[in-house]
Amino acid sequence: MATLVEREDALATLGNAFEECEGGRGRTVVVSGPPAGGRSELLHAFCDHVLGSGALLLMAGGSRSERAVRLGVFSQLVHNAPLPPDIIRRVAEAVVDPAFAPERAGKPEWREWQGEPAGRAEPERPAVSLPAPGAAPSRRPGTGVIREACEALLKLAEHRTVVLAVDDLHFVDEESLRALLYLRLCVRPARTLLLFTEWPDVWCAPSASSALRAELTAPPYRRIRLAPLTRDGVARLVARSLGPARAARCAAAYHRLTGGNPTLVRALIEDDTAAGDPGGPPAVGEAFDRAVLACLHRWDPALAGLARSVALLGPRASAPLVGELLNSPPALVARGLAALGEAGLLEAGRFRHPAVAAAVLKDLAPAEAARLRARTAGLLYHHGAVAEEVADHLVAGGGAPGPWAVAPLREAARRALVVNDDARLAAEYLSLARRSCRDERERASVTAELAMARWRTNPSAAIRLTPLRDALSHPGPSERDMPVVVRNLLWRGDHGEAEKALALLHGGNGRLDAQTAAEIDLTYQWIYGPRPAAPGRATPTGPAAADPWTRAAAVLGARLHTWRRDELAESAWHLLRGSRLSETSLGVLATGLIALTYADELDRAVSWCDGLVAEAVRRRAPAWRAMLGSVRADLALRQGDPAAAKAYARRALDLARAQGWGVLVGYPLATLVLAATATGAYEEAYAELEQMSPDHTFETVFGLRYLHARGHLHLATGGVLAAYTDFTRCGDLMREWEIDIPALVPWRGDLAQAQLRLGNREAARDLVTAQLARPGAIGARLRGISRRILAATAGRGERVPLLREAVADLRAAGDRLELARALADLGRARHEAGDPGRARPAAPGAVEETRAAGPPDFLGLVREPGARPRPPARPGLPDERLAALSDAELRVAAQAALGYTNREIGSRLHITPSTVEQHLTRVYRKLRIGGRRHLPAGLLPPSPAAGERRAG
Repeated sequence: MATLVEREDALATLGNAFEECEGGRGRTVVVSGPPAGGRSELLHAFCDHVLGSGALLLMAGGSRSERAVRLGVFSQLVHNAPLPPDIIRRVAEAVVDPAFAPERAGKPEWREWQGEPAGRAEPERPAVSLPAPGAAPSRRPGTGVIREACEALLKLAEHRTVVLAVDDLHFVDEESLRALLYLRLCVRPARTLLLFTEWPDVWCAPSASSALRAELTAPPYRRIRLAPLTRDGVARLVARSLGPARAARCAAAYHRLTGGNPTLVRALIEDDTAAGDPGGPPAVGEAFDRAVLACLHRWDPALAGLARSVALLGPRASAPLVGELLNSPPALVARGLAALGEAGLLEAGRFRHPAVAAAVLKDLAPAEAARLRARTAGLLYHHGAVAEEVADHLVAGGGAPGPWAVAPLREAARRALVVNDDARLAAEYLSLARRSCRDERERASVTAELAMARWRTNPSAAIRLTPLRDALSHPGPSERDMPVVVRNLLWRGDHGEAEKALALLHGGNGRLDAQTAAEIDLTYQWIYGPRPAAPGRATPTGPAAADPWTRAAAVLGARLHTWRRDELAESAWHLLRGSRLSETSLGVLATGLIALTYADELDRAVSWCDGLVAEAVRRRAPAWRAMLGSVRADLALRQGDPAAAKAYARRALDLARAQGWGVLVGYPLATLVLAATATGAYEEAYAELEQMSPDHTFETVFGLRYLHARGHLHLATGGVLAAYTDFTRCGDLMREWEIDIPALVPWRGDLAQAQLRLGNREAARDLVTAQLARPGAIGARLRGISRRILAATAGRGERVPLLREAVADLRAAGDRLELARALADLGRARHEAGDPGRARPAAPGAVEETRAAGPPDFLGLVREPGARPRPPARPGLPDERLAALSDAELRVAAQAALGYTNREIGSRLHITPSTVEQHLTRVYRKLRIGGRRHLPAGLLPPSPAAGERRAG
């Protein structure tokens, strides 16, 4: 007899019953146990022994899918038996005969088949016996052949022992159960063993089949109850496949995951073998999932539904709650939970492993899953579950069940943002809440919250979500939500609409709290500059004016115009210390950091910015990282470290481009172009400029920085007139907007450098002198740069003192690159003044500072005290090549030589960017050049035209 783990006693009991049958005493044995508990395995192991004994073995098995087949199991026994062919044929005909279909044991037809008169009263326990010879034939078709088949089966036991084994009795059809009951009542004097395996009906509601089974398995009989495997039994099973070492190490885990269910243990062994990690924990994989699903689908559909309900409710699963979800009585649900526990799937009402719950839910059809998720969410909501539990079910279902779902979804989103810093999950919650709204005002409010959540990960999606028409239309967002709408309009860069929204916000009937107003004003300042009369801005009064944070914000906005360094630094520090990183404070923090740089507090600004960037990384907010990274790149450039500035700007720009920032992308782009220019990476700088030209960039401070950066690139590559144009345009915009503050963009010093290249020394001197005289935000760094440029316009006697002051200012400011330039100029000035002994010490200092800053093209400049900076020359071309260009091509090429982008050229010449690109392609081919950076100088307008332009 086969060896089974912890089934030795059961096999011995079956062997004893078989020996008694061979002695002439018929027996009935019932093997019961939990689903997938090893009943069939025991049955087949015993039947292998029977086959070797010479006895007649007749086997059949019930199946849930064939439960409706009349006499299906009985016909299996007959077809396996050595009976006359006529009986076998007639039984087969009875299986498909629609007339043979008694529906319940109490019908007259059932008693008539047993040979009883139709009017006879039913006894307390129906006695079934062979009909007496000569009894009246049955009026039901097929009943006679069933009686004949039963008699023929019993006669087989006259010559040898007969074993009739039926697996899964709980799936046997009613007619077969009646035939088996007839046989059972007649086997006691025969050498016949009836062996049944069953799973007791602990879940299904009582039925006619249940009553027949109860009578069929009633005493006298022997019942074998199979228990789950113990931990030692599991260890023996694992050792057979994976070895004793693995069994000793993982037997406890195997037992905990399976509850001793041998089917699940074997599936887990299969997964473990596939994983191939003998030192790791047991692997729960596809085989285990398949075993769970196969068991559930084989047992009973209602039990599979019960398992799904437990998986959906998770820790809250209980008989009353599951019953409410299934519309089933709690007592029946309790029996089903007990059955799942006996099968090793549940422990204390919970799945033993999360993978099992996931497999059960994954088996659902999408429409059914959505329905059950929505029903579960509603049930949990009305029973007071936390918002996250309700929201997770709603999101997983993907539906919008109705207005009741908005409240838990919004609360879950708030907690996801505030507690877990999970902006993506919050956006999922709010997107579904928005679809569930029926009230337009509520929808507008949820939309504002969704915009805030999306800002951390996808700014462009947030910007597109709340256009101004939604903000101003009736009913629109509430005053509580309007600040979010205003911020989005500011980030989008649509200045005119932003001003209208600001006026609406500040002029609302409600009272906008002082801190929110200050946050919005500082965000406005970061993007559009510290304009003296920002729209809607009101001076704080009363308690708001006494609040230190609000007062510091007001000071920060005003002092850039009047330049009081101590107040500026103190206000910036107050704001930084009093603001937690969030969507609402991002503009405040960025403004505070930049204000510290204006106050020459670079080192402290860098330290604080690094901490904020680390926090943004930790809190999984790429938009914050990009914005703060842009500030960090700016700080590195102001420290004279263009290599680091380029790296920071590149990282921020990559994050920004991935999300489509609109105007905000101008900030890191401008820094990257300046840094690339400082390191001699001109091709890289031009390539970046080609990729960006947002519609509203030049209405913002970032647009001013863009013009400043592009002008310096043109200046470094010989495009003096193009640089002149950019610097002049920058100055015109700053004066027009009333933010002519050199700390923002020192356009006068920039333009002075272009004038020097054009030979206009007096104009350059006037410009830089005017810059030094400006009242707003002239710190040591900007003062040192201005004095270095001023020295280039001065006579020999004035240059050395000016450069000494510039060196002192730049040392104090900490800008290594500008200090290197000043030291180099100082060395040349002393050399030209006839003091070469003092010139030589300055040159090594410049080289050292330059090496620390890292621009490779600048090293050649500082090695020779008498050298003058020469921009890279553009290759010249003979005039006859230019003659090959058409008038349209000449116009486009001239604009390109000035440094304008394709979009700007198209706007100036009233043609499309595509047409510009086509003209330039023909120009490059005719001139035999590689791109716009090699356009000949002959395309540029003469210098006097530029010199006549306004100089400041």
